[in-house]
Formats: sequence, structure tokens, C-alpha cells
Amino acid sequence: MLKMLGFIATVVVVYTGMQSYVAFWLLRSFPGLPVNRLLLRAVILLTTLAFPLSLYCLRMYRGTWTVALAYASFLWLGVIFLWLGWAALGDIVVLFSRFLGAAEAVRPWARAAVLTATAVSCLWSLYNAARMPAVKDVEISLAGLSPQLEGFSIVQLSDLHLGVTVSIKKFSRIVDLVSSMRPDLIVLTGDIFDAGLGEGGDIERSGLRLKAKRGVFAVLGNHEFYHGVEASSRTLSGMGAHLLRNAIVVLPGGLQLAGVDDVMAGHVSRQEVAALLAKLDAQAPSIYLCHQPLGFAAAAHAGVSLMLSGHTHDGQLFPFGLIVRLFYGHLHGLYQDGASWLYVTSGTGQWGPPMRFLTRAEIVRFTLRGRAS
Repeated sequence: MLKMLGFIATVVVVYTGMQSYVAFWLLRSFPGLPVNRLLLRAVILLTTLAFPLSLYCLRMYRGTWTVALAYASFLWLGVIFLWLGWAALGDIVVLFSRFLGAAEAVRPWARAAVLTATAVSCLWSLYNAARMPAVKDVEISLAGLSPQLEGFSIVQLSDLHLGVTVSIKKFSRIVDLVSSMRPDLIVLTGDIFDAGLGEGGDIERSGLRLKAKRGVFAVLGNHEFYHGVEASSRTLSGMGAHLLRNAIVVLPGGLQLAGVDDVMAGHVSRQEVAALLAKLDAQAPSIYLCHQPLGFAAAAHAGVSLMLSGHTHDGQLFPFGLIVRLFYGHLHGLYQDGASWLYVTSGTGQWGPPMRFLTRAEIVRFTLRGRAS
């Protein structure tokens, strides 16, 4: 509880600072605006508090007004984040122009550029998030792959965050696209559900249309824990997915598939992960599903062939990825450690703001190829 309160307090402080910077940039840029500063501070505080409040309300009660409040809060968060970035860049340009004695000439241009860039980037980000994810093909060479598994295809879906900003309707379109690929295996690497998802069987009915020759397998992400482990597990089961909770299965052809709960939200220790991976046959190909891209070195040491993760969203809204990279050394894409591979997907949906700037949602299709040991 104390950790959660500390996290909420940090979010409130940071978000208040973000909005304050943007608000007072606006006042500096347009000094003639008839704005009461006390009222402005009150608005900043209310919009800041509306963000955690909307999340709390979604978990307590899903109704039209709670979904609308959450959507508006998410949208405003995205606008403020992009506006803050452009405003800060504009201020830096004006600051440097002072050394050239050109600040007064540059300031009107910088002001117009900030507003234009903010508007354009917000509109593009909304469109970019709303469109269908890109299909990304990745070919992986694995040692010990049997001829039976040559050309074996795996589709990874991750970080859909079905709920307020990613609809069941869009999920249904994604399901149709994935099923049309006729993959051998489909893996769901966490954060499929989110607050505001609601009850009912729509997601199960859509998910049941995910078809793969060797089935659909899933692991829990941190948002499945926030949504509720029991509810998430039931929904995944209703979708026809086999949930791997710190477990291993061996598919026909000898392909090993291991999966763990989100290591942070599920409090899965390094020792527990190591004990699970130690059960793998290092001479046979293996796929390791882990929502957060953590522990790749340990997985490589254990002989894992391919680790699949998500969680980072590739930053979702640039330049947030630069901050995420401080916490996760593997942000997005394909990484190698010896004979082991890690792929971190940018995610098939998005969390929070219904926006993506300089990143793209993706559906990843892997094709396995044999390689000499």
C-alpha cells in the first residue's frame, strides 16, 4: 500500500510539473492572455488528480462516465507530453538565440513552431495509434532445430491493453489478420487486458478465432495483475489460450516453450526463473515468454534459444523511450547474446494516451530456421 501511495504521489508531482511548464510557457508566449493565475493553478491540480482518479473509478465501476473521464484524461496526458517536449525545444532555441542577439526576432517564430508542431504531432499520433499494427517479419536461426520445425512460424501479440483506448472491435480485426497468416504458434506476452475492459464474452468470442496449428499460449503481464489474475486467467482460458505460469510445455518436434508471470507484479524471483530455465534441455530449441525484457543474460546462460518480451512499447511517445531505456537496456527489436536471441516488441496496442509518436504498433511473425550447432 505504501509503495502504491508513493507511486501515485510521484505521478501527481511529475504530472503537475509537466502541466505547469506548459501553462506558464503559454503565459510567457502570450502575455496578453486574460488568465487568472490562481484559477489556472486550480485547473492544473484538478486535471492532474483526474488522471489517477479516472483509473480508480474504472476499477470500481465501469460506466459511460468513467470511460469518458478516463479517455479524456489519457488524451490530455498525451497532448501535454508532446506539448511539453516541443515547448522545451522552443525555449532552448530562444535561449541560444540570445547569444546571437536575435531572441526578439526568433521568439515569435519559435512560438508559432511550437504550437504547429504540437498540433501536427498530436493529430499524427492519434492516427498512428488508431490504424492497424504493422506486420513485422523476423527470421531466427536456431541451433538444434529439427527438420520438422524448419520454417515454423510464431506470431507474437503483446501489450494490446484492451479497454478504454483499444476496442474489442479493433481486437477482432487483429484476430482476423493473425488468423489469415496461418501461423504454427501464437504467443501472447502479457498486458492483453486493462482497466475498463468490462465484463461479457465479446473478447472471448473474438479470441477464440485466433487459430494456430500448435495452439495459443500466453503469460501474464503486469496489467493482468492490476486487472485481476483470476479474471484475466478466466478470460484467457475463454479465448482458448493455454496460460503458462512458471511452466514449460514441449511441442511436437521438440520445441520447448517456457513462460513466467510478470517478474515484477508477480514477484517472481531470479532464483525461481533460474530454476525453471534449468529444466530446459539446452541441446533442444526453446522459446521463453517473459513480459518484461529482464534477465536476458540469465536466459542466454541457461541456453534459451529465443526470449520474447514486450512491456516497453518502444517508448510509445518519443522521447519517452529515452527514459524507458534507462530502466530497460533492451527497448525494442532483436538482440543477441551468444547463441541466444531476444526480441522486444513495441506492442500491438498502446497504454494510456490513444497516441503513438515516432513509434509503431506491431504484430511480429517469426520464422524459425535451422543452424549448425
